[in-house]
Amino acid sequence: MASGEKTEEIRRPSDWILSRLIGKKYDLVKFLNGYGPDKPFFVCQYFGYCFAKDPETRLFSNGLVVPVTVGDVRIFLGEIIEGGNYDQNK
Repeated sequence: MASGEKTEEIRRPSDWILSRLIGKKYDLVKFLNGYGPDKPFFVCQYFGYCFAKDPETRLFSNGLVVPVTVGDVRIFLGEIIEGGNYDQNK
């Protein structure tokens, strides 16, 4: 995501993620890898979500493989506004 190649976050439809999406309005979302002020993070634009209607497998240039199953939550993301505690050029 930090490279800009992956513009969707795929999540299983748990109570936790649904409670943060359904009925909420956001302009930005922050992704944090772990807890504490020294952990890598980025803030990006948020464009909404939907539920996956078809299964697929997403492949990325760094080797990441993301399986998408019917009913998964697809979270649509845009430009990274801010990032920290990681090398943004990787």
